[in-house]
Amino acid sequence: MSELSKIEAIFSKAGNEGRKSLSEAEVYAVLELCGLDAPAHVVVPAPLREPSAAAADVCARLPGDKLVLKVLSSATLHKTESGGVKVMEKESGAVGEALLAMAAKFPEAEGFLACEFVEHSAFALGEELLLGARSDDAYGPLITLGPGGTDAEALIKSLRPGTAPSVMPVDLAFNSGVWKRFLEKAWVWRYVSGCARGGRCLAQDGEMVKWLEGFSHLLKNFRDGGPSEWAIEEFEVNPLAVSKGRMVALDGVLRFRKAGKDAARLKPSKKGVESLIHSRSVAVVGVSEKKMNMARIILNNIVKAGFPREKAYIVKEGVAEIDGIRCYPSPADLPEKADMYVVAVPSPEVPKVLADAGASGKVNGVVLISGGMGEKEGSEDMGRSVVEILNRGREKNPDFALSGGNSMGIVLNDSNINTFFIPEHKLAHPIGRNPHGARTAFVSQSGAFVITVVSKMPWLKPAYSITVGNQQDVTVPDYVERLAEEEDLKVILVYIEGFKPGDGLALAKVIEKARARGKLVLLYKAGRTAVGQKAVMGHTASIAGDYMVTRAVMERAGALVAESFDEFSDLASLAYYLADFRPENGNTFFMSNAGFEAAGMADGVRGLLAAGMSPELAADMVRVLKEHKLDSIVDAKNPLDVTPMASDEAIGRIVRKALDADEYSGALVSMVPFTPVMNTLPKDDRWTEDMEKSFLKETAAASRTARKPLVFCVAAGPRYEPYCEYIQSLGLPVFRSADRAAAMYGRYLDYVLGE
Repeated sequence: MSELSKIEAIFSKAGNEGRKSLSEAEVYAVLELCGLDAPAHVVVPAPLREPSAAAADVCARLPGDKLVLKVLSSATLHKTESGGVKVMEKESGAVGEALLAMAAKFPEAEGFLACEFVEHSAFALGEELLLGARSDDAYGPLITLGPGGTDAEALIKSLRPGTAPSVMPVDLAFNSGVWKRFLEKAWVWRYVSGCARGGRCLAQDGEMVKWLEGFSHLLKNFRDGGPSEWAIEEFEVNPLAVSKGRMVALDGVLRFRKAGKDAARLKPSKKGVESLIHSRSVAVVGVSEKKMNMARIILNNIVKAGFPREKAYIVKEGVAEIDGIRCYPSPADLPEKADMYVVAVPSPEVPKVLADAGASGKVNGVVLISGGMGEKEGSEDMGRSVVEILNRGREKNPDFALSGGNSMGIVLNDSNINTFFIPEHKLAHPIGRNPHGARTAFVSQSGAFVITVVSKMPWLKPAYSITVGNQQDVTVPDYVERLAEEEDLKVILVYIEGFKPGDGLALAKVIEKARARGKLVLLYKAGRTAVGQKAVMGHTASIAGDYMVTRAVMERAGALVAESFDEFSDLASLAYYLADFRPENGNTFFMSNAGFEAAGMADGVRGLLAAGMSPELAADMVRVLKEHKLDSIVDAKNPLDVTPMASDEAIGRIVRKALDADEYSGALVSMVPFTPVMNTLPKDDRWTEDMEKSFLKETAAASRTARKPLVFCVAAGPRYEPYCEYIQSLGLPVFRSADRAAAMYGRYLDYVLGE
């Protein structure tokens, strides 16, 4: 009988008894069958009949001078806090008395467990670990590693978010090398392996890899869609003690259930997704000839974006044309197959419209603007009917795919398509190209998030702006997977609220591929709290998942995870403008004309290395300072406070020397714009300034020539918005506070440098 068959028998015995969890003794048996260490132990059955004989048997069979006595009771969740755990000398008389006392305290006990005492310190960080696993709809089986012991939860809460525990989906762990890399980034393992300052090695990596691989093997066999009739719901060993170089489980909880089918969804075809992002023909359904309704706004936005009129169609009976675009009574009558079929009709009409599209065989990609497709309570039947219609449509056309519903639409700059339903006078749509911006894709579940970002950042012109809504068919990972294949795409921005089954794992895999191809992936995950998860459930009808898990998994896969909307915008700005610059290191030159900003930048540096100056560069800087009569009040150093006396010429020469120097891989410049010796306002008859004469144009060109990032900050109010816009037009990211600029640039550098 194989080890897996024996484990199966343990689950079946417990399941047949109506239990959903194993006893601690059964957990130890499972671990031993996986080749993992459990303490020597003896089960004393209840009711207790001959305590003296039982105590003598326990003392004879357990090694050492001490033992641990525990109650076995499914009604007692926290044994230690309830007095159900006792550490004592291994002496038969005392053990017998302890058994009697514990039996009296826990009359419902199923038995008692006597275990060997494993020498270790419960107070030294790294000597007690928590190794856990659970089933997850979005990621499949997950393994977590963190600090253990009775205070594990409180300790984890006190740490910086993302520090612990470390998380890994077992389906991403293909070999022991993956687990070794997992341990390299696991915060708590630094204290076990002796990598923490002043630490000593308590156990070798191989000892922990054995446990991780054992857990992984168990979870792969006892899961939904696996070979067993049972699936592990939750498995936790806490503490996993580090003792004399080996790791031993000192307690364990394992909950299980009947295994279900693999819940992973059927993905749309690659060609179906391709039709939606490289559309050559567009048809719109729902256009009114009498009023400017949502569908007609979409039609007009498509035409205004420059899409060829002869490739645009309207599906509508009884009308020849609207706004110069030909109408056809049904999708079957279209003169060619529609790559993109935009549906903006009242939700009750959606099933028939989609059924007609599927039956025609002449529609590839549907963009469903209409809502009420399962994201609202009571609309679940509508959502299911959409899926059924899709499946029927694919019998005739396997490339029939749907993006949405509850979608804002899609903007494709290469194809000159804009299906956002926002009127042009309300929003300058992201159509056009910024010559200084990296080729970027923006994939978001929330359409409002996209239009909010592009409204605040009008210079952001993504090649693709894709809003996915409630992900009835095509999901965020489907789009990211296809976009990651585009060689010239440099940046992928992702906003995700929830995952369909298996999609968390899918997104992690495609992010890994995107990073391997040199792309920057910036992600924001909504639904971080119970209230937030409830909010996004109502919006997207998706599985919100656990934010801690998503952050850990996506960062490990290679995403830069933003913690707030503002941080997302800041990091998007840096990625968009700087993706073509790949600094060799974090050495950065900092300069301001205000002392408080120089101090603020230094405080916000974090991971950046504020390198000093070589004697040669310092001498060059001093010569510039002397020429501009600044040497008596300013020293050549980094950070450099050039004071408000510095003119545009002086500032430009200093920054360009820093960019040309080998010791710096980039520069962060923050100039408070009030000084009269700088050109920080547009040309006007009321003053002599002209920002076209500032140091900016020549310095921005020097940054591009040197291929080194230049980040700018303007700490001033609305009067200086034109100055900020001018800087951005030159291809430089702009911040409004120096400390935030330093902090965000530090995060960005850590990411691109792989630290």
